Amino acid sequence: MAGGRLRPYRLGDRAEHLVEHLLSAFAFTAPAPRQQDIGYDFFCSLISSEGQLLKAGTFFTVQAKSSAKPLIYKKKHEVEWITSQENPLLICVADRKSLSIDIYSTWNLICGPLAKGIPPRLELLPGIERSEWPGVGHLPGGTQQIRLGPPIARVAIRDAYDDNRMEQVAGVLGDWIALDRSNMVSTRAGMHWVIGPLNYQTGQSPFASAQGVAFYWHVNNLAKSAINLGRAATSIALILRDALPAEAANQEYWARKKSALQEVMHSHWDLLDDGVKQFLMREGFGPS
Repeated sequence: MAGGRLRPYRLGDRAEHLVEHLLSAFAFTAPAPRQQDIGYDFFCSLISSEGQLLKAGTFFTVQAKSSAKPLIYKKKHEVEWITSQENPLLICVADRKSLSIDIYSTWNLICGPLAKGIPPRLELLPGIERSEWPGVGHLPGGTQQIRLGPPIARVAIRDAYDDNRMEQVAGVLGDWIALDRSNMVSTRAGMHWVIGPLNYQTGQSPFASAQGVAFYWHVNNLAKSAINLGRAATSIALILRDALPAEAANQEYWARKKSALQEVMHSHWDLLDDGVKQFLMREGFGPS
């Protein structure tokens, strides 16, 4: 608009500026140009220090918001986009009065589509506590509500120039991002389970509390699951054969484990992929 800008847009602009300023205290940030804005406001890399060198680390994306209102995706392409993330997405809600941001993880976003498929409508609910773990609500009509729970970190302007405090924040976020990425990679590999904290406190690593595991299964996943079984069993069998020293305690116990693994591989031989079969044959683990 020539000569002016609507107040709601300006408030959003200022919220983004505050988010970027506070993010820059612990991450390298690259704002998404307006022309390229598809739902990400910032592309970020966590900072770690080595003397005077600031090293780029874990990559993640950020969507900045001026309030903790639900984020709603209701068009087909919107839902497909938000449910197909390949990098951890953090929601940063700016509080202009206190000059601070609340940071929310979307780690449990993956649970909705795994449980019920791609929904017609999906809502991310920052700050809304889970009624049950892992925090996914399935409403009549197919809408999925992802309760993001309390913020994983809170950063105020007074913290931004405290290097020790920012290193602590970066460490906590690094753990949350690692958790999210692990779940994403597992799912892409056909291992349909999601790991996450049963409870947590703001400013706390997700690994500081007890972990829960949500399993998702479908008959269509049998082939991929069998392939993963063969690869995992092969890895364990090789560790038992080569990595355990001959003088390790209770060799009979480990020998039984190795034999049981071979039995599993042989009983599922027809379901294993050709690459694993060929490798097992070369290593002497194939059926006789």
